[in-house]
Amino acid sequence: MPDSLDENNQKLEPLASRRPADVPEVIEVLRAIATTAAETEAGQGDGIACFSRLYTTITEDVVKEWRAGELFRCGQFILELDLTFAQRYLDALDAWLHGRETPACWRILFERRQQDRAEWRFAVVGVNAHVNFDLAFALLDVWEDHPDDPLSTADEQRDDYQAINTIFRNNMDQLCEDNGAPWTRWGKLLRDGGIVDRIANRGGDMLVQRTREVAWDKAIELWPSHERDGYRDEASRELDEDAGDIADLVI
Repeated sequence: MPDSLDENNQKLEPLASRRPADVPEVIEVLRAIATTAAETEAGQGDGIACFSRLYTTITEDVVKEWRAGELFRCGQFILELDLTFAQRYLDALDAWLHGRETPACWRILFERRQQDRAEWRFAVVGVNAHVNFDLAFALLDVWEDHPDDPLSTADEQRDDYQAINTIFRNNMDQLCEDNGAPWTRWGKLLRDGGIVDRIANRGGDMLVQRTREVAWDKAIELWPSHERDGYRDEASRELDEDAGDIADLVI
């Protein structure tokens, strides 16, 4: 028998409260969240489950590519960023589950997780919140953990940061299929690998690349003020409002 929403939220609480020590532990927690969230009546179509599955796939590939030693070249930077980035998702989910103030862009996903929506919509809303809102601040978190000239390797960091776009590109087609993106179901002329499928995937690639560039630029813009109390506050309000508007349109 599926969980009620209250029962399921209680099951999610200890997972969302985790503070992973490394990226493999992040993957473990994300898998558990995806599996647990799918134990509701909505099943695999639950919004938290949809986004957490996508997030698991991307994070698994980050670890695989880092271990291969070819895509990333700036030491531990990308792993530190991945860990800090994931913690922001867990913190947002934990805040919502405990009734604390939660960014609007995340709250919309969590509150509407059981609505009858195509899975791709939930995946898009999760990526929107994580990239358009969280990513700039995750970069700042990493830099603040290295107070002795954290941008001394800024060019190398940016190269590794941009290399994540390759992981999205390599997964875009499968992610679209797994989440039921509309163009994957539009008949024989739009078959997998056809011209429309390729154009749609390329459009997704370009959107991810552009939004990630904006997040990097925002972090660079904010960094010179990092010693001032509340230096993130105004940007946080603005980014959350913009990402929240997008989420509201999608679901």
